[in-house]
Amino acid sequence: MRGARGAFAWLVAWLGLIASCGGGGDGKNPTGDSSGDQQYLLQHNARFNDGRTVRWANLPIRVFTNNIAQQDEVTEWTGASGGAVTFTFVGSASGANITFRFGQGDDICGETEVRYLSSGEILSADVQVVQDIFRSPQCQRTIVHEVGHAIGYLDHSDDGGLMDPDGGNGVLTAPVANMIRQLYSMVPGTVVGALTPRTSERPRGGVRSIRIVDPVRR
Repeated sequence: MRGARGAFAWLVAWLGLIASCGGGGDGKNPTGDSSGDQQYLLQHNARFNDGRTVRWANLPIRVFTNNIAQQDEVTEWTGASGGAVTFTFVGSASGANITFRFGQGDDICGETEVRYLSSGEILSADVQVVQDIFRSPQCQRTIVHEVGHAIGYLDHSDDGGLMDPDGGNGVLTAPVANMIRQLYSMVPGTVVGALTPRTSERPRGGVRSIRIVDPVRR
């Protein structure tokens, strides 16, 4: 009889352990990210790759500033991401991951073209800024904004902060910083949502590209 009571007590404790580990509907996926975080990551990154994350596979990211960007404008993302994204600076475009150069026009502050594999690894990021205006009042912290695109923020925010199309108030907001931290905690190509493949945007060899244009403030 004593043995039966002991077995029953063991069974109750075991079932309780299972219940406590069963995920009580807290809206989080197995990686511990909330569904809201996942949706934000999907909206601003993974939706451009059929629901799979897009990021640099290897760190630090090699940057050629071309005497255009200041190093602290680039490394601001290291602080914002809690150290998740790191950079090193190289003396030429050869071998660089992110390159800066001057573009033309009077209606945009800058633009960034990101090339990446369908497996989720970024291949290159080409940043162009308009020399005459990219540091003018009509362009809000253009370099920091473009670096955000180059490391994986492939869309624009609408929260009034730096990653709004016109740079907003120039502040790197918490949702943006959190998304970059989350992105770089995952391997490239991590599935965060299922979308219909856009075969017309899938070049031969699995290489894709996206060009993000940032207009001047009106």
